[in-house]
Amino acid sequence: MAMVIKPKRKFTAGAPTTSDIVEGEIAINTADKKLYVRDNANAIIEIGGAAGTTAEITQNSHGFVVKDAIYHNGSTWAKAQANSVNTLALGIVTEKTTNTFVVAQSGRFELSSHGLTVGQWYYLSSSSAGGLVTTEPVISQPIVYVEDANTIQIFQYRPTNLLVNGTAAIVPGDNTVTSAKIVNGTIVAADLADDAVTTAKIADDAITSALIADDAIVAAAIADDAVGAAAIADNAVDIARLNVSDGSNGQFLRTNGAGVLSFASVAAADGRAYTDWTIKTGTYTAVSKDQLIANSGSNFTITLPASPSAGDTVVVKNVGAGTVTIGRNGSNIEGSAQDGTLASTKAMQVVYVDGTLGWKEI
Repeated sequence: MAMVIKPKRKFTAGAPTTSDIVEGEIAINTADKKLYVRDNANAIIEIGGAAGTTAEITQNSHGFVVKDAIYHNGSTWAKAQANSVNTLALGIVTEKTTNTFVVAQSGRFELSSHGLTVGQWYYLSSSSAGGLVTTEPVISQPIVYVEDANTIQIFQYRPTNLLVNGTAAIVPGDNTVTSAKIVNGTIVAADLADDAVTTAKIADDAITSALIADDAIVAAAIADDAVGAAAIADNAVDIARLNVSDGSNGQFLRTNGAGVLSFASVAAADGRAYTDWTIKTGTYTAVSKDQLIANSGSNFTITLPASPSAGDTVVVKNVGAGTVTIGRNGSNIEGSAQDGTLASTKAMQVVYVDGTLGWKEI
């Protein structure tokens, strides 16, 4: 007599539950045309039919909804997310109760009125846990293709590469990218974090004048005593760069020995030089260091300085027709208390010696 095997049967759509069959038993759903078995991990596994691989999982209060992408974290199932290579999806929830769900992992599945766009690839979302998106994220896991309004195809694909704008790129581990792996010219300013380049990262002599913007170096950036004479261009320092007011034509720059600069006339500066030549045509009282040209057709007097000091000197040249009287102004001339005279075309230079000799012609 032949043995007849009758598997447990279910006449409504959906997989059996763990309360329907025990470990090792098989069940057939005549409505879905699917064959199921309960494995030793307490999961309901689809083993036949036109669909793909599924598993019914018991997990109390799992919180999943149909079309959620999920993964297993080592202890429980959770919503997958493409923000880490460790949380990529293992399948899509196609059925669920409060404490059980069916995860479809690979193949072609009927999912009535799923609401997805026909002909579209869907990727695991990087921003919404369990979500599906049509825009490819950096960590690219294409998991669902929509065949029609009631049918999807699921691909259990865990990428070993990242797709960046459609181009494959290896996912680098920590401290795995060395300088030899970086193409010259690929790191631009936008790739550098603020304050990322420190002094230690700048090679000696690497910054040339072409890399310094106009007006970029201010006084605070120049160390004390950093600019030596060799660094100053010829004719670069003018009056505007000196801590001194401009003088008059013919004056020179002098110091008081205490760091103060000023402009002064030659005669007044150090008591040793003469003034410029001055033309005189009438009575005049000289001062020390005068250089005088007398130019008059008439006689007139040039008086020597009053209360002179030793070393005071006056120079007179008579180019006029008249005679010039040299007034002694209370001091002797050549030891005599008498005025001197200077005829036309004659010249004289007198130097005061002392109260006895007075002015001495040299």
